[in-house]
Parts: sequence; C-alpha cells; structure tokens
Amino acid sequence: MKIKFLGIFLFLIFINSYACSDSLNTLFLKLKNAENSSEATKVENKIWAHWINNGTNKENNLKMYNGIKMLNNGDIFNALQIFLDLCVVEPNWAEPYNKVATIKFLQKDYRGSINYIKLTLEKEKRHFGALSGLVQINLSLGKFEEALKNINEALKIHPFLEIRKLKPILLEKINKLKI
Repeated sequence: MKIKFLGIFLFLIFINSYACSDSLNTLFLKLKNAENSSEATKVENKIWAHWINNGTNKENNLKMYNGIKMLNNGDIFNALQIFLDLCVVEPNWAEPYNKVATIKFLQKDYRGSINYIKLTLEKEKRHFGALSGLVQINLSLGKFEEALKNINEALKIHPFLEIRKLKPILLEKINKLKI
C-alpha cells in the first residue's frame, strides 16, 4: 500500500504538467461528464496532481511531497507538522488542510478531522477526497444518513468514486434502523 501510494504520487507529479494545461474548472467538467470509470480516473489523477502541486512556490510543493512521503511511511507526527506549517504559510491552499484532516482521522480525532475537512471545503468546495473523508467519519460514528448525504454530494462531483459502492449497504443499514 505504501509503495503503491508513493508510485501514484510520483505519477501525479509527472502528470502535473498535463493538469496545468487544463484549468481546474475544465477538469471538473470532464470528471462530471466522464463516460466510464477509466476516463474518470485519468481526470481524477490530474485533479489530484493540481491539488498536491498547488502551492505558491516549488519549495512548498516539495514540503507537501515530503509530508506525504512521511505520512506514507508512518511518520505521522512529522507529517502533521509539515501540513500544519503549510496551512499557515499557504492559507488558501486546500490540500494541506485535507492532509491534516486525514491525519486527524487516522488518530481517531473525528471532531478535529471534521474541522479540517470544513476548512478544506471552504477553499475547494469540489474536494471529493474531503467529502469521502466525511463519509468515513460518519460511518465510524454510526451516522449512516449523514454518510449517505456525503456520498451523494461527492458523487455529484465525481460520479465514479469508489465510495458509491457503499450506497446499497448504507441504505440497508438505514432501513434496518427505521424498522
């Protein structure tokens, strides 16, 4: 998993030049109108590349990369410090906030994670990764109706997200609770 994530990250850096050729709005339009999962994945990768490499300078983009590398290697404390620092020096960049939310989730600090997800979504309302995080938190908390709402919201942005597969399970759980 760690090696796969690092490989994906390096791929995202590689395709960043392609992502820059399309505006983020164009990429989201392409994502929403994708005809299949394969097409959506290609666009999704470009969006992630944009999000990860969207600092105001190369130094901060490198810090993001190093933070992700640390997180991937289990060095959560140092990764968190990098992402928190990036939140301060790059207050308009959504991805450091999203990474803090991820770490807070891993630490089972769901309230902290939700707070950082909200900050992420303030900066990038189409952040399907942050919305997917809300799904996971609400599942962990047994808030199935909220999780379903989060899935539906995320699927409006990215119709081929893997979390779509949770909808039937959530609907079943919700129906059982109503009985």
